[in-house]
Amino acid sequence: MSTQPWALSQLQLFVTKRERLEKAIMKAYTDSRDADTVIQYVVAVLVRNALCISDFSLICQDLVREILLFAEPTDVLRKFAPLFREFFGSGKEWEQVTRRLYKKTKEYHRYNNRVSDCKKYLFAKTTPIEELNGQQYKLVSTFEDAIGKIHTWSLRDADKNASAMKIDAVLELLSSLSIFEKDGVRRFVKLENSEIDNCTRHLKIRKGEIVEESAQTSASQTEAAKPSFDFSTMSEEERLQLVEMLLPEGIVLADTRSEGHKENPDNEEISLPEKSIATSQEPESTSGAVTSIVEETPEPVEENKKTKNPQSIYKKPKSKKQIAIEEKTDLMKRKNKGQSNPKKSKDRKRRRRK
Repeated sequence: MSTQPWALSQLQLFVTKRERLEKAIMKAYTDSRDADTVIQYVVAVLVRNALCISDFSLICQDLVREILLFAEPTDVLRKFAPLFREFFGSGKEWEQVTRRLYKKTKEYHRYNNRVSDCKKYLFAKTTPIEELNGQQYKLVSTFEDAIGKIHTWSLRDADKNASAMKIDAVLELLSSLSIFEKDGVRRFVKLENSEIDNCTRHLKIRKGEIVEESAQTSASQTEAAKPSFDFSTMSEEERLQLVEMLLPEGIVLADTRSEGHKENPDNEEISLPEKSIATSQEPESTSGAVTSIVEETPEPVEENKKTKNPQSIYKKPKSKKQIAIEEKTDLMKRKNKGQSNPKKSKDRKRRRRK
């Protein structure tokens, strides 16, 4: 699919409900004026209309008429224009379209013959939902892409009574569209397999109580209206688009992951309050910011106590007389330490004689 902001995804075209999808297609043309891409959007929806029980017939009728009547003629418009004969009520307007797009009548018939196999199935009525008896079906198909890789595609709300010829012809039309790409590789190039599976949910117990047989039918009808998706085959971008489509109109999905990076783009260390660091006995070893702050925090406990009374730090200078007395006293102490005790020395001499 295109990466343009106005472009619609594969998920939007095959999952979104009619009213919302019609608005999205019209907005895409208003923003881009890309007639080739938008006309292929409508063709994809016609494929969905032919294979599903939901009604998408004549979707964006006024927009299609405007494109075919006034847009610049291109090969894409010539290729798919014969599919939209039902969108024009009067024959005069359709003649005007054919004259604008095709140089000769033979050219129009040549393009018309190419899509004639699927044209009769696009607007045919499908099985009414009342006849399904609460059963839900999906169409599961495998396609080969432009590089030969096989991928699976499923379409919910499928018509269980669709014939094999109808499915083959309509999916052949899908493979002719060039709007579906993944990583630059075109998808739906060649149809390999296709089958219709019953994916109905059978509710047996609800809120701890056994459901009666009569209530199972109504419950299954309710479940059939709910969409079923295989998230294992979706990419992260497709899941995000699915969530955005299921949100009510006017509600925007905010990505909180990017906000965190914007607030702290350079992975700067987060400074913590000093009180919380002092009280925490076991700081986390995984946080480098916390450990660095703990090492840098000083311990101003004793200094604060000493500096409370600045007068207690001041000492009066000593006089010369006081200094002399202290020196004399110190000298006497040293002499006394150097003299030995006479009594102890006499006792030692007596012990030696003995």
